[in-house]
Amino acid sequence: MRGFAAALLAAAVAMPGCAPRVKPDPSRGAAGAESILAMTWDGYRRRFIRADGRVIRPMDGFDTVSEGQAYALLRAVWMNDRETFDRVYRWTEAHLSRRRARGDHLLAWHWGRREGDGWDVLDWTAASDADEDYALALLFAGRRWKDAGPDIPPYHEQAVKVLADILAKETRRGSDGRLYLLPGDWQEQTLVVNPSYFAPAWYRIFKEATKEHCWDELVESSYHAIHSISFRLGAKAGVGLMPDWAMLEPGGSFAQASGLSDAHRWDAVRTPWRVGLDWVWFKEPRARRYLAERLFPFLKGEWERNGGKLYVEYAYEGAPLAAYESSAAYAAYLPAFEAAGSPLAHDLLEKLHRAARDEPGGAFLDLKDDYYVNNWAWFGLAFGKGRAVNLWRDHP
Repeated sequence: MRGFAAALLAAAVAMPGCAPRVKPDPSRGAAGAESILAMTWDGYRRRFIRADGRVIRPMDGFDTVSEGQAYALLRAVWMNDRETFDRVYRWTEAHLSRRRARGDHLLAWHWGRREGDGWDVLDWTAASDADEDYALALLFAGRRWKDAGPDIPPYHEQAVKVLADILAKETRRGSDGRLYLLPGDWQEQTLVVNPSYFAPAWYRIFKEATKEHCWDELVESSYHAIHSISFRLGAKAGVGLMPDWAMLEPGGSFAQASGLSDAHRWDAVRTPWRVGLDWVWFKEPRARRYLAERLFPFLKGEWERNGGKLYVEYAYEGAPLAAYESSAAYAAYLPAFEAAGSPLAHDLLEKLHRAARDEPGGAFLDLKDDYYVNNWAWFGLAFGKGRAVNLWRDHP
């Protein structure tokens, strides 16, 4: 479905002006740019979050995925929108919690229409990126608002339960002795990783919240994997891009995961944002080195070759696979330009500003029905404007 969305995005990029752009008010300075975050959050709430708190994907049959619930919670807590947060949290616990099926506190990844049997969970498998984002949002909510409402589990206590189950069911020690985050509660013999799930800044917060030293190990394995994969994937030489998937080989190197994409596409594009927050929040030098010294030189070269454009889809070795732009890509790559201290970071932010459009029903980023792009473009804007803050330490 992301391929279909990509085609629509390409068409949208080729037809500028099909909806009025949302422009910051220059008289308000930084507050004007901040208004784009507020307006597109309001549009997102109205278009993608149902009254009961379910986040929908209009381009995928109006289904729901656990990552979408977690994204909404992160955005709500950053926007200090407790009403929306509690509504989304309430639906998530009532419908995606695996307590009734698996006896743990992780989330079923997929909910939708069952053929001839109404709407319910379609797949009880967990997805670790959603679970870790869910836990972080709950920890942030506990710091920002303290106690949850009477009809939902306490924010902090629920986060700690989720974190215990992530360690128990979504991590595994590799043949090199390191503890890795798995993509979910997978039981495959081969250790497969999705680099865009690695969130070392999250793990530092989880360590403080739980006093569990395994989170330190996940910080280390994340950077080991990112560093190794940025240079080589099996016999292929890298340019700094992450693949969507990789598998661990004996000795701690990585190769293409059998049957899974090793291209840099819609999964992998999220990696720089997660790494970038470890640089911003915790001044991690490995985060800056990856962003500024491994990834940025490739992206800068692409920018210059393509006349001020970057793409979402690349082969692992760096060849473009599809020549279209997306605000999600500019959002994802922005941390690399920021870490390198490049003045081109301003140009990427400008592309994100220009992606904001007034549509019937509110303000959106690129296509009004693309839930994924509307999330990731917003996250990039929040990063660039300093709104993606560490509420664990910097709460009001």
